[in-house]
Formats: sequence, C-alpha cells, structure tokens
Amino acid sequence: MQLSNKNRIAYLASLTLLFSYGELFIPRFIPFFRLGLGNIAILLAFTLSPLEFLILTFIKAISSCLVSGTLFTPFFLISVSQSVVSGFLMYLLVKLFRGGLLGIYGVSMLGSAVSALIQILLCSLYLGQGTMELLGPMLCFSVFSGILTAWLSFVLHIPEFSPQLILKKKDDDDDATAPKKGAFAKNIILILLICTSIILIVVFKKIPVLVAGMVLSFCAQLMCGRKIKLLPHISVWLFVIISCLIMPQGKVLFSVLRWKITQGALMTGIEKAVKLSALTALSQCAANIRPKGNGLIATSFAYFGGLCKIMNTAEGNLIKRIKASLSATVINE
Repeated sequence: MQLSNKNRIAYLASLTLLFSYGELFIPRFIPFFRLGLGNIAILLAFTLSPLEFLILTFIKAISSCLVSGTLFTPFFLISVSQSVVSGFLMYLLVKLFRGGLLGIYGVSMLGSAVSALIQILLCSLYLGQGTMELLGPMLCFSVFSGILTAWLSFVLHIPEFSPQLILKKKDDDDDATAPKKGAFAKNIILILLICTSIILIVVFKKIPVLVAGMVLSFCAQLMCGRKIKLLPHISVWLFVIISCLIMPQGKVLFSVLRWKITQGALMTGIEKAVKLSALTALSQCAANIRPKGNGLIATSFAYFGGLCKIMNTAEGNLIKRIKASLSATVINE
C-alpha cells in the first residue's frame, strides 16, 4: 500500500505520542479523566485522505498504549475504539461543514465528548453499570479538554511540513545490540515470570492466587528496567472497586450513610483491580519495544525519540519545551 503522505502521517503520529508523553507530567488521580492532548495533532490532519487519516488514528492508539504500558489491558481496546470513532467523526464533520458551521473548537468538543461516551460505555461492560454514573462528569470534563486541545493546536505553532529525519547508522547500535553475559538466563527467567503470571491471572479467580500473579508481573516489570509507580495502580484500584460497589451484591458488610457495602461487590472489585494491575505491569514489559525499519510505526517512533530528546534537554516550562521540539527542522533519532 502506497501512501503519498507517509512522513506526514508518521510525524503527526509522533506528535500524538509527544503530547501524550507531556500529559504524563500533569497529575491524574482518576484513570479516565485525561486531557487527551494527543488529539492536538489529529486536529491538524484533516487534509489527509480518509484512509491516511484512519491509519493515523490507529497508529495513535496503538503507539500510545505501547508507550504508556497499557497494551495488554482492556484500556487498549478502549483506546483504539474511542480514537478511531471520535477521530473519524471529527474528520466527517470537517469535510461536511468545511469548518464553517462548527469551527475547530466545536469539532474538538464534539470529538472529545464522543470519546468520553465510548470510554464510559466500554468500561461499563467490564466494570459494571456503576461506571455509567461518571458519564455526566466525563462529558463536562470533555468540553473543557476539547476547548483546551483546540486552543493549543493554534498556540503551539506546529509546522505544516515534517522536519527531516536522520536515523542512526547500524554501526552505532553494535555495542547496544551485542549479547551481554547472563542475558540468556535473565530472558529465560523473565519469560517464566510472564507466562506464570498470565496463567495465574487468567485461569484462576481466587484473590490470593491473583495477588501472587500480580507480584510476579511486578517482578517481570522490574526485570525489564521499568519502575513501579504506585499512584496509577492506587487510582485504578479505587476507581474499579468503587465502580463495583455502586452495584451491590451479596451480604451487606456495613453501610456508609445510605450506601451499602456488600461482600460480593467488594470481592468482585478487588478481583478486577488485581487483574488490571497485573496486566498493566505485564504491558510495561512491552513498553520498551521500539519497532525498527522504514515502516510507519517505526518512523513514528523514530520521530518521537528525537522530539523527546529535544524536549527533555530544553529549558523552561512544559509548553516552552514542547515548542522547542516543534521548532526543530532536523530530527535525530
């Protein structure tokens, strides 16, 4: 398949990763309340053909899950669904009304609202109907995030043409790719940890066994060189357990005001929370994977790596550092 705007698609995809990466520096206490800054690049991609735009939304979803470490969790399916559906809706609105009726702010807000709706609907299939209680707050939050995303698409001055990409020569990676002493044994142990963890969290339902699988997945994450950040796990646990407790089942343990805490809902919430934490840790093991070659995803990651180097070495606040990376005319991987 030949794409006339291959470099442009790859560069825009790398920008979705860059903005999502920048968003990680902003504290987030509720798992699904994200600003969605990756959509800034999507708002600049409406000149692409329908097929090219669809490919961009797929790459955005897959790459962001790979970077954030949610590739093997239910969040991956949620990310792909909301990214493709909301993105293509915005594309259709722009093509139908040519921006005259809605403008970029209206398109951005509608896309953000649809994205929030899809996230809540899909989450309710996994966590239960209690998640629907968040639909109202999520839609209100999406209006704010849609306005912010549209505003940033103007003020960041994203270049209309993709910068030149200079890839590293193979000789530069010889030392990095050379086999290290003890690497084979380490890989065998890592594979055993991952396989055992997957078996425990997929086959069994008893919480002690699931916790053992979660511990093994954390060990695998550490072996892959990825730090364990507790705050995201705590926020997921709270969100999942509270969502399950909204739908009472089984014996009533105690009441908080008029809210009944039931044994069945609590155990279900803990079971799902432990599984999500384990799958997230296993996804972190794949987060260091970087495709090589001249493909779209590989080129996107090459752009992203160069942009991150510029942003991380620039001075000033987050906005100034992002602007510094966007002003580069040459990107070194």
